[in-house]
Amino acid sequence: MFPPRAALMDNEITIRRAESLADYRACQDAQRKAWGITEEGYVIPVATMVGANLHGGLVLGAFLAGGTAVAMSFGFLGRLAERLCLYSQLTGVVPSYQSRGLGYAVKIVQRSMAHAEGLDLIAWAFDPLQAGNAHFNLNRLGARVHRYIDNMYGERTDALNVGVPTDRLIAEWEIDSLPQPGETPSPDAKARLPCLIRTGRNPEGRLVPLGVQTSANAPRVLLEVPPRIADLRRDQPEAAEAWRLAVRQAFQASFAAGYHAVGLVRDESSGERRCYYELDRPEGRG
Repeated sequence: MFPPRAALMDNEITIRRAESLADYRACQDAQRKAWGITEEGYVIPVATMVGANLHGGLVLGAFLAGGTAVAMSFGFLGRLAERLCLYSQLTGVVPSYQSRGLGYAVKIVQRSMAHAEGLDLIAWAFDPLQAGNAHFNLNRLGARVHRYIDNMYGERTDALNVGVPTDRLIAEWEIDSLPQPGETPSPDAKARLPCLIRTGRNPEGRLVPLGVQTSANAPRVLLEVPPRIADLRRDQPEAAEAWRLAVRQAFQASFAAGYHAVGLVRDESSGERRCYYELDRPEGRG
């Protein structure tokens, strides 16, 4: 159930712990390519990776036969409340190997190795407006979220975050919580559940938030986010900022009321894709 390493794509790629200086440098190269990093200050130093890897952390690479890494993951021993966990600082796949299941495979090996070290929880941060990441983290992996951090990293200048406050959700992945068939949210949730963010169209026809309900009391609710925030940030940064502020307000209020984010609903019934976090409130909370 928990293999210590994995090979995929007809043995083209092997996912394993970094073991040598060449491995660590290959993981640095994968990080640069996966995030489009041009400033070396954002690349994890080799010494940091070595120290973490030897003392409770985990540096994984997805290596080709020649030693090139086409994906990598870096994590260190952390704590959430009273529980030890593996805190996964980053996991990324170089562009030419994306959309091939490699990111999922890396996370599964990470899960296996964390379990082998006696841990039962993995945590990481992700942008709440990145609907694709939310689908991967909540629907595919089965992570859950009940914590929102404003501007977690402060102002950054890398390609993905330049000029944008780095608000983050904290995903918590129980080692034994891979979703089973039928557990992921279905599109008909939109018709059944109340939505925390009221929306309308701006003069350019873009969907924008008009208001936030901060006093929900239903057992389960929806929280809408844009389906392609990168496009919105490029084309209409004002609308993107309005979404960020509305989503921040809605998450903070719902988490304070005891809700947890448990999935992402993707609905195309209106002819356009719309995305909604599904939040529920465990019994006895709120």
